Amino acid sequence: MDLIGVNVGGTTTTVVRGDETGAVAERIVFSTDSERGAEPLYAKIRDAIRDFRTRTTRAAGVAIGGPLDAKRGIVLNAPHLPFTNFPLLERLRADCAVPVLIHHDAAACALAEWRWGPDAGASGIAYLTCGTGFGAGLVLNGRVRYGSSGHSPEIGHIRYRDDGPDIFGKPGCFEGFGSANALLLLARARDPAGLGRTTPAEILERARTADPLARDIVRENARAVGAACALLADLLVLDVVALGSLSQYGGEDWIAWVRETFEREALPANFATCRLRAAMPSVQDLSALAAAVDAAS
Repeated sequence: MDLIGVNVGGTTTTVVRGDETGAVAERIVFSTDSERGAEPLYAKIRDAIRDFRTRTTRAAGVAIGGPLDAKRGIVLNAPHLPFTNFPLLERLRADCAVPVLIHHDAAACALAEWRWGPDAGASGIAYLTCGTGFGAGLVLNGRVRYGSSGHSPEIGHIRYRDDGPDIFGKPGCFEGFGSANALLLLARARDPAGLGRTTPAEILERARTADPLARDIVRENARAVGAACALLADLLVLDVVALGSLSQYGGEDWIAWVRETFEREALPANFATCRLRAAMPSVQDLSALAAAVDAAS
């Protein structure tokens, strides 16, 4: 089965061709260039599917950040993309001549973990993006969890503390503490002339070299992620929480700090039965491919 997957990120977009086993035969990456606006970005997504399409292509899947009405395929108001109430699914189906399905990016990653990850088939899987934003994707009993409106869970919008970086006009929300971008926001609040002028990658690197302030900021970030893991595990009695981008860049120290808070905050029984781990390194590529499998079925 020839499938196309397009993962639209805030910085880069990845296009893969693969099959229903999760095998990837071809992959390209290009700059998303959100600043150019909605129509140029749409054209890049459309053209990527057309360029990868062959006579044997069965379907295409798109993984994209929300807020999103996944049922109608409308990108509502993505904070890191130029789309507002954009009918992405309708237009791609009209323009690409193959079946298309759109999933929220975090939901698509959770689906890829459920299909092809080390815990494939688990009854409750959550994926936390821990990247540009802080989103959650859920697969429960083999189905991606969306609301009746088609909306995906927005854990980043939940208030974590009474104060903190202002995201969504809501200081103290999880996204302001648990995303990769939060590292820089926290650094700007504590050291505006120093670490606040660097990047999330440099803050992580300085934490590895035992810079005390950088290490403290990274631990604060990990504590927020651990608290989010505990919230989800206690609420949904999950089997797996897979951690996204920061687990790759922060390494085992960061994951250990997340686990420390997770264990402290969750009910002991829920912590004991929920596996916390880094997501598959290829999960973002496979996320859109997982959406394409759904489109073909």
